[in-house]
Amino acid sequence: MKKILLVLAMASCVFAQDALRTAIDEKNLAVAKKMVKSGEIEEIYCGNLSPKEAVTVYEKLFKQLPLESFNACPNQFTYGYGDKACGNPKALEACTEVLTKLFTEGTAGNTEAIDALGKVLKSALKTKDFIKPVKEMVDTTAWMPCPKKAADKVACIEQCKAQADSLKDTTRLAACETKPEHYVDTSLSVSKPSPLFVMMQEGVVNGYWKSPAAVALKFADLMKANAKALAIADTAIPSIKYVERWADKHQADSTALPGGELFRFCTAWEQKVNEIVAARGFEARCPVFEKFEDPRDKQVYKVKEIGGLHWFVENLNFAVDSGSICYDQEPKNCEKFGRLYTQEVAKTACPEGTRLATDEDWKALEELAGGSSVAAEKLRSNGSDDYAFTVMFGGHANKSGFSNVLGEGAYFWTEKLDDDNRGVARSMFSSDKDVATITVDPKFYLSVRCIHEVVAAPADSTQVQAADSTVAEGVVADSAEALSAPDSTAGK
Repeated sequence: MKKILLVLAMASCVFAQDALRTAIDEKNLAVAKKMVKSGEIEEIYCGNLSPKEAVTVYEKLFKQLPLESFNACPNQFTYGYGDKACGNPKALEACTEVLTKLFTEGTAGNTEAIDALGKVLKSALKTKDFIKPVKEMVDTTAWMPCPKKAADKVACIEQCKAQADSLKDTTRLAACETKPEHYVDTSLSVSKPSPLFVMMQEGVVNGYWKSPAAVALKFADLMKANAKALAIADTAIPSIKYVERWADKHQADSTALPGGELFRFCTAWEQKVNEIVAARGFEARCPVFEKFEDPRDKQVYKVKEIGGLHWFVENLNFAVDSGSICYDQEPKNCEKFGRLYTQEVAKTACPEGTRLATDEDWKALEELAGGSSVAAEKLRSNGSDDYAFTVMFGGHANKSGFSNVLGEGAYFWTEKLDDDNRGVARSMFSSDKDVATITVDPKFYLSVRCIHEVVAAPADSTQVQAADSTVAEGVVADSAEALSAPDSTAGK
């Protein structure tokens, strides 16, 4: 009889969990909330709920089981409940996971993550248990008072003299009689910043330098807003004054301006940066972009002349009904990273007057950027973009549409097929140096970069083209257009 009841109970639980999943998938929040309140469920399931909807259903469980809730619904918990979790002294592990996720996604270029970071940092920095220094025992050698026992004290004084003499410490040698100490191995308790405090401090600073240039200023704002609480010096916060000191240092050291850093400053303060570097005698200037409007949907793309080729410095985002998708089928991902295409569609997706970048085009680009083994350092958009090429790490999708490595990997089609009829593509990762040539199933979905086939220089004198393709070696042309780098993602 007991076995029958147990089987019935397990079946009832499975049924209840299935009913919860159905309610969540159908967005029947009232039913789901009622089931959670009555305790009929065994696990937290969020499905495709928005963060706000997930909090509506699970807020009580999010509070009671913060780490378990994060593990079950990391996205919904982070964006819907992260600030509250980091305001709860008992939710240290969950808060750490939330901050790790937001720093990772923010550094990859996700503006929603950076916006959420502002609220989460504010809560965490108000939670004293999270930011108070921690005590740690450290093995060291130190001068310690000699024992008071006469016989031991006499021996210790002699030891004090011998050690002070060997260290050539005349002040201590003179004090050995009146204040005898000996140099011994010991353990001391020292105060260190809490690991969470260090994570927040380093995460905000590194976020500025490692995120795509287009969102870096958001991290600078976070640094400024939390400078006092995170012990960040005013001189470490990027600003026009910071750029002036940066230029002064390179002038004093007679060193070239790092192209990636210049590109990052240009994104925020183009005209002022040009004035600063010109006043100090540098030839380098902010990069000059052309613009191309796709006549099919009126989207405007930035174009940059690099080594004689006019590259789109944004991923193509033209919707083709069959053969192109957004990462995770989410339109907002297309807005940030462009669309993903099969190779067959990629060959014809570029607008009239442009074409898909070929295998030979990529080889030439890699050679200009120092060779395929290091080229990614100069092409990615996380601040090392000397060429203003702005690689966006839009991931890829397999032929079933399953998406992967958004914010970490970038994959670009060429026109070429190998001997096995697999498509030839380029790949790079946000934290690696190399640009790899890979072969991929042609039905996989990858990003596309187009090349504008310019026949002659435009007659309009306001469209000035750079004489040199790299910021590091000196883009000397001025432009009436303000630089606004694409909203892109980088960071592995």
